[in-house]
Amino acid sequence: MFLLRTKNKFCLLFVLTVLMNWYYGQESSINTIKTIVIDAGHGGKDPGTNGLLYKEKDISLAVALKLEELFKKYMPEVKVILTRRTDEFVELEERAQIANKNKADLFISIHCNAAGKPVMIKDPKTGKLVPKKIKNSKGKYVIVETANPEPFGSETYVMGLKNEKGKMSVAMRENAPILLEDNYKQKYQGFDPESEESYIIMSNYTSAYVIQSAKLAMKIQEEYKTKAGRIDKGVHRQSIWVLWRTSMPSVLTEIGYLTNPNEEKFLGSEIGQKYIAATIFNAVRKYKAEVEGKKMNFDDEIENLPPLQNENLVQGILPKNGNGEEVVENTFKKDSTQTDAISIKKDTTQRDANEVISDEIIFRVQIKVSDKPIEIKNEKPLENVWFYMSGSLIKYTSGKFSTLEEAQKHLFELKNNGYKDAFIVAFKGIERISIEEAKKILQSKQ
Repeated sequence: MFLLRTKNKFCLLFVLTVLMNWYYGQESSINTIKTIVIDAGHGGKDPGTNGLLYKEKDISLAVALKLEELFKKYMPEVKVILTRRTDEFVELEERAQIANKNKADLFISIHCNAAGKPVMIKDPKTGKLVPKKIKNSKGKYVIVETANPEPFGSETYVMGLKNEKGKMSVAMRENAPILLEDNYKQKYQGFDPESEESYIIMSNYTSAYVIQSAKLAMKIQEEYKTKAGRIDKGVHRQSIWVLWRTSMPSVLTEIGYLTNPNEEKFLGSEIGQKYIAATIFNAVRKYKAEVEGKKMNFDDEIENLPPLQNENLVQGILPKNGNGEEVVENTFKKDSTQTDAISIKKDTTQRDANEVISDEIIFRVQIKVSDKPIEIKNEKPLENVWFYMSGSLIKYTSGKFSTLEEAQKHLFELKNNGYKDAFIVAFKGIERISIEEAKKILQSKQ
């Protein structure tokens, strides 16, 4: 009887939400972007997910503040509202209502991801390894997990027309702050962030803004991939409270995994946060131009940011899907069907993760360019084989030298061994720069 009463209350809230979205939808124009709400996920007593070094609440706020600064500098005509500016706890419903009351044209919620794997124990009866389970406060047995350092990449969510398989854990984690609120059972009218029944009801809600939200989300993912060196894990549909309760195109973007040590280091770095903010900003202004029917050619420091290389790929570590296969996936198209996976073969190149945030000047010899991953063996005369991305092209190099003279000797050796088209390239960390610029930087340090 209690379950039925709870469900009815939540169904009533569902109807009210539809009416609320209709009301605000009448007032808010979809042909112009004048007001944007930036939501830094978690905060205060809700730390979000934790890495070894950083907390989600701190990184999401740092990125949100940097994103706001970019709007002030490059798009001052757009009003930007933050749901929080400090380390404070803001209820999920309040975050959504900040956007609704200000009649925002876009809502962007910034989060960090996490991955877990079951803790395995030996079954005393069979002797086989099985997932460890404990009874939670509601009397249900749940699997105990520990951090999984393998997954990495960025993904963006829109409100679900249906909940995608395998993504429920993200929705449950991002809705979990509800449980930290006072009188949450009354406030949320029976919605239980740990109950799949609640998500089934939410997923039946058809938002008028799903397509618009997906267009923005795909632009964000594209910018992540081409500029910030992020692995594109796609655009997905899921029942997340702040997306459900906002009455405008809304996205929740998981900028990376704090459970992956390399990605955590990137997200916690100044350059990492600046790149993430810049890519979200660039996606938004391109979306704005599209919505407003304007043909815009952006030619500034944001659009022309040199592309980064992913810090995990630098070490030859590749992302895996649920079957343990090394792939990169994007699961959202305009027709909402799943795309083909892009397979990447692992090579034997040697990588240095510290290069991601290093300012060290490095000279290498470029030996090959390909539009597909290829295997290049790290055998003489090649050494320290490495690659970097330039748009959709993969460029392979040999050698790693701190002086131009050393690189020239290696170039001479390679040309004598058949690499006739080889030439020297310079990097500041993993950022490609001109040889002349590299020389000037080295001279200034002398």
